[in-house]
Amino acid sequence: MASRDAAGSSRTFRLLCRTEGVAVKVISGDNPLTVSRVARQAGIAGAENFVDASTLRTDAELAEAAERCSVFGRVTPDQKRKLVRAMQAAGHTVAMTGDGVNDVLALKDADCGIAMASGAQAASQVAQLVLLESDFSGLPAVVAEGRRVINNIQRSASLYLVKNIFSFTFTLAALFITLPYPLQPIQLTLIAAVTIGIPSFVLALEPNHELVRGKFLPNVLRAALPGGLTDLFLILALEGAATVFEMSYDTLSTMTTLVMLGVGLGVLWRVCRPFTRLHAALWAGMLLLGAAGVAVFGPVLDLVPLERQECLLLVIFWAITPYVLRLLTRAVTAVYNTWQHRRAAETA
Repeated sequence: MASRDAAGSSRTFRLLCRTEGVAVKVISGDNPLTVSRVARQAGIAGAENFVDASTLRTDAELAEAAERCSVFGRVTPDQKRKLVRAMQAAGHTVAMTGDGVNDVLALKDADCGIAMASGAQAASQVAQLVLLESDFSGLPAVVAEGRRVINNIQRSASLYLVKNIFSFTFTLAALFITLPYPLQPIQLTLIAAVTIGIPSFVLALEPNHELVRGKFLPNVLRAALPGGLTDLFLILALEGAATVFEMSYDTLSTMTTLVMLGVGLGVLWRVCRPFTRLHAALWAGMLLLGAAGVAVFGPVLDLVPLERQECLLLVIFWAITPYVLRLLTRAVTAVYNTWQHRRAAETA
């Protein structure tokens, strides 16, 4: 029974590596020929490409072997750490598994250190992840849960930052231009509930097994900046229109609330892509909830009826919102790509 469970665990691990494009390297202090034969029996690809680490004299030779070989024998603890660093320097994300004291250095330096609970306590202390049952078959569920958390938090965080970016940039603009803040706290409650609170709650809990790409903070800022800047430019334009047409503050705050609702729904549309039944129901539900909130709780939210001219202006702002959002998305992406190229050039 134990051998059957071990074989099943090995098959599960190999399937995870094959489907996710993970290269497996076996690093051991034992004889390289013995390690190679064991790796071949375990079904590890490239097990015939082995090397005796005691023959690798320099860091350059070690880095070259890290790319070329799949099995390493007679490896010292310090060489294990150097192998991890060499693969990281080559642009790889490295997960290191181990259960002994001789694995501690490599586990600490790896992007993800995975220790066995049945192994040395020192290894468990430095690892980011400890397999309590010492079974690799749990890794697919760990990877899936990690992706769900990271991807969903990225999407939810981008919704939260849109309003914050608008408030911050509008405050900066108000330092140089005398402008009234066009929103009241009760109106922000409606915007936050419809475009942030409820959607982020739903999106944070749904399954999401997509591959995590890029860095967390740049990804969030790239998704949130276009929405926040769209709010800023449209509200500044609305402030100018209010001055030209001599609108009252109540009218200005009402139109600002409705414009920001439109922008928030536009951002939510982008976050929900690709659309599933849940995403379609979520977006349609927030659209209806926003309309119902304005219609039913208008007096509570300090929203006032709009004249024909003001309604026409509001429709124009809603109509241009997708185009402004798309233009700013392209601009932010272009700036980010330029920054990435310069950073890569400086690193090289």
